[in-house]
Amino acid sequence: MDSANSTQKRPPEQNERFDDLTGIYNRYGVFSAVEQLLKDYPDQQFCLIYWNIRKFRITNDLFGWNAGDKILVRWAKNIDELLHDKLAVYGRLELDNFVCCVPESFIENNEWTKLGEISYTTDEAKYNLYSCCGLYKITDRTLPVADMMNKARAAMETIKDNYMCLYAWYDDKMWNALLEEQRMNSEFKNAIAEKQFKVYYQPICRASDGLVISAEALVRWVHPVKGLIPPDSFIPLFEKNGFISILDRYVWNEVCATQQARLDQGLETVPISINVSRVEFYNPNLCDDLRNIVKSHRISPELLKIEITESAYADNPIQVLETVKKLHSYGFSVLMDDFGSGYSSLNMLKDLPIDVLKIDMRFLDNFGKNQKAVIVLESIIRLAKWMKLNIVSEGVETQSEWDYLRSVECDSVQGYYFYKPMPQESFIELLDKVAEHSVDLMFRSLPELDDTILEVFHQSNTKESILFYSMLNGMGLLEQCGDNVELLRVNRGYYEAVYNSAKSENQILNVPFEDPERSLLLEQCRTARETNQVQRFQLHHKREDGTYVWLAVKLRYLGGSPQRALYIFSVDNIESQKNAGQAQ
Repeated sequence: MDSANSTQKRPPEQNERFDDLTGIYNRYGVFSAVEQLLKDYPDQQFCLIYWNIRKFRITNDLFGWNAGDKILVRWAKNIDELLHDKLAVYGRLELDNFVCCVPESFIENNEWTKLGEISYTTDEAKYNLYSCCGLYKITDRTLPVADMMNKARAAMETIKDNYMCLYAWYDDKMWNALLEEQRMNSEFKNAIAEKQFKVYYQPICRASDGLVISAEALVRWVHPVKGLIPPDSFIPLFEKNGFISILDRYVWNEVCATQQARLDQGLETVPISINVSRVEFYNPNLCDDLRNIVKSHRISPELLKIEITESAYADNPIQVLETVKKLHSYGFSVLMDDFGSGYSSLNMLKDLPIDVLKIDMRFLDNFGKNQKAVIVLESIIRLAKWMKLNIVSEGVETQSEWDYLRSVECDSVQGYYFYKPMPQESFIELLDKVAEHSVDLMFRSLPELDDTILEVFHQSNTKESILFYSMLNGMGLLEQCGDNVELLRVNRGYYEAVYNSAKSENQILNVPFEDPERSLLLEQCRTARETNQVQRFQLHHKREDGTYVWLAVKLRYLGGSPQRALYIFSVDNIESQKNAGQAQ
């Protein structure tokens, strides 16, 4: 029997029921025809098949929309050739989604599986595209056809990213999940308006001593009725329906607002890394959006680091590469998240100019028993070191894992052993505690400072020496000899503040202070010595490459003679605040 939607010689008055591109039924036409088919054959058992072409968006990006249209036309022709003389209804619902309604016996003979693959040939090569599909056995004919289609689609969505599965049969759990998705979709706009989405922060610690040096921003949905909804329940959905773009920018703005608030209060903060969804790399405005958000909050790009995933690179390597280059030109650092969890390859490390590699600690499953995993992890860390990449190990949960990571010179660690993701209020309290340590050292009594300075000069591993070198803000010791001033010791924070890089603690850059910087320093040294008070001032510091940076300085006299004296100082980079003020 001929199908109800054979593409040959349809009447002009029926054009509204057919797809302009492919010639088979459109959404309206296929819904009407399925409804009629079920009425005409009440004793026949039918099934729905819902097709989707895998990674079709990438095909459009690689070959253009015209090529994509040709593939859709070819796919529709394949369906028509297979079903035009069968008892069947078939059509194109939207984009690369096709559906057909066929007798159950047609499913059983597996003829429909012939539609799982299509080839596309260019001048250079032949490409194979594959579909995935969901099947729904129509048991309740009182359901609207749209609901039947949604049930088949729900089955398809369960295996869309599983390339080992061609199809899946619908069950009621899938329908409940689909209803929950629809509820979340309908509540999204209100949730954004009411700030139900909360930013949580998981600190990242220096591996050597556990000091908090940065954090990762994560999003949680705090629903007024359901409570805390985990991100894996809504992030994949919002990536699929496009809401992720709105949610990402909401999170980025919240993070930058937190940074700005601390800087405006003169408080210390740390760089925060934000996650960029893989679908964002199809957005040509991504880099400019990030730069504009940072500018609007008057913070430096160094305070907002960008995390991308392996899957983003696997999906769209050319676009991701161009995006990373542009982010670098805007002053952002880029982290590769979850390295080792899925698509890792040496080519990716070779081609993608990232700054930080975040290693998935699933490498250390069965730690102490799986020697191969340990060898792989050590090799990755060693390779990253050769490539001058910083390493963050995620998911650290035990003391033994931390000890091991320190032994292989991992740079930073993150995990429940140190801190769980925490709400903003708790994270701010943590930052305040970290900042208190640096302030305590600057304003300690002189007898206490004497012990600390002695240990610093000996470069020992005592508590006092470790405290100095682990300060979050930049600190150092300065000597004044007559009309000259010279740096004697600085900590890691000094290099972060002055050079935006972490050099080794004792690598002093012997750049002579020149006027007017030298004269200002001498004046502040004399005042600090005469008043025995901490002096606060701003310095336009000349670096060894001839560039300048604005620093906020605190200076304290420790002791000595009129011609030779020792001072302790702290510095904070205020370049972004100066630039923001000049721009206004």
